[in-house]
Amino acid sequence: MIPSTSSRASRPQPLTPDAIRSGLKTERFGRTLHLYDRIESTNAVALALAEQGAAEGTVILADSQTQGRGRMGRRWISPPNVNLYVSIILRPDRDPDRIGLWTLSAAVGAARAIEQAAALPARLKWPNDVLIHHKKISGLLLESAIQGGEIKHLVLGIGLNVNLFRELLPESLRDSVTSLREELGHELDRIELLQRLLEQLELQYQSFRTEPLHKILEAYVPLSDTLGQTVRVRSPGGEWTGKATGLTADGDLIVQRTDGREKVFRSGDVIHVRPSHAARD
Repeated sequence: MIPSTSSRASRPQPLTPDAIRSGLKTERFGRTLHLYDRIESTNAVALALAEQGAAEGTVILADSQTQGRGRMGRRWISPPNVNLYVSIILRPDRDPDRIGLWTLSAAVGAARAIEQAAALPARLKWPNDVLIHHKKISGLLLESAIQGGEIKHLVLGIGLNVNLFRELLPESLRDSVTSLREELGHELDRIELLQRLLEQLELQYQSFRTEPLHKILEAYVPLSDTLGQTVRVRSPGGEWTGKATGLTADGDLIVQRTDGREKVFRSGDVIHVRPSHAARD
């Protein structure tokens, strides 16, 4: 059970559509905004709205989620008043086999927004996590509807720990998950951070739609905390341990064992295998 309050909690900062749109420098992202105090999942609502024809760039935002979800069926902890839980409806004209690159591109946008708003060195764990000092601070979940071999719509969901206190996390996550407040020692403006996030994501989306796809990898690789590391990848086909040596043109992860054998992963659960004596940054 996650406690609903903290001894260190301050007065919650309200999220309002007018405050979010004021100063928001986007053309589409967030111009149509659905804001909820508490819902099951922003991605679930976004998928339903997308099926009903909601415009590209429509944003679904919640102050809390009862069944927030991450990749591989994991639960995303979503207490009220402290974090950002946001989903965006997209309709890109791209090959469905290349949409994994959008996850990487969006992760770059999230990292840049964090650096812009909080001046923290965000790094990326393949394929969809944003890290601060090797701890997870944000996760992305991309869900798609494909029809006739074409993308009908995508929904990009992002959970970002902003003002979350460590004691609100289960003990099993306290050494691997963090928040901007825990890292900086003070509360951040969620509205300003959301604005920067939507602006950076829109820039990345424009690049994804119009520029050569190799540029996504050129932006992603310098921020990667996975490449060059020893990793353990768990996938439906089993478990594989080796060095993450690179990415394919589609953004798949290449892992090489010590015997020289390579395996390419389009998806999977990646664990960074770090020496037990390695110090945190």
